Amino acid sequence: MVVAIDRPKLEGNVAVGDDRQIGFAEFGAPQGRAVFWLHGTPGARRQIPTEARAYAEEADIRLIGIDRPGIGSSTPYQYDNVLEFADDLRTIADTLGIDKMAVVGLSGGGPYTLACAAAMPERVVAAGVVGGVAPVTGPDGIGGGLMGSLGTRVAPLLQVAGLPIRLTALTFVQLIRPFAGPAADLFREGNRPFESADRSSRGH
Repeated sequence: MVVAIDRPKLEGNVAVGDDRQIGFAEFGAPQGRAVFWLHGTPGARRQIPTEARAYAEEADIRLIGIDRPGIGSSTPYQYDNVLEFADDLRTIADTLGIDKMAVVGLSGGGPYTLACAAAMPERVVAAGVVGGVAPVTGPDGIGGGLMGSLGTRVAPLLQVAGLPIRLTALTFVQLIRPFAGPAADLFREGNRPFESADRSSRGH
């Protein structure tokens, strides 16, 4: 049986506060065990590997990707600390009728995953971090390599310039968004002859 996994089974937004909403996309089994997928940086709610979508379908898992604030269809918002994200995930879970859940975070989604596990131990039954980043300062700090060193140096600058950088990036994304669809179509058309040639060579 061929299962369509390229598009979400359900997609929408959940109101999480005054004039704020969070976007989500569901894959897998609608009545299955709930697993929230917290995307990396950059990323968005559909940043779920094809293999994970197929496995969710087979293993009776309701796999739900979440847009962080300011990404996808989520309202821009800056948390005072990463633990505050757990309140939003709690609201999303309540709205979707989910009591117990697992949470998986890819890369930049890792801190949010750990925050949710710490804030909701009665609801988060398992948590996993894929390609996470370890602390580079404080008592648990380790050598962070090139990116860790760079992050430590630019962190004070981001305290001041973070908002202008976010607004500039958001403006840029809004400007190029109308061209994203046509660009993807052109890319697909450009690759089609190779696909046809490959098929015809296999038929002989």
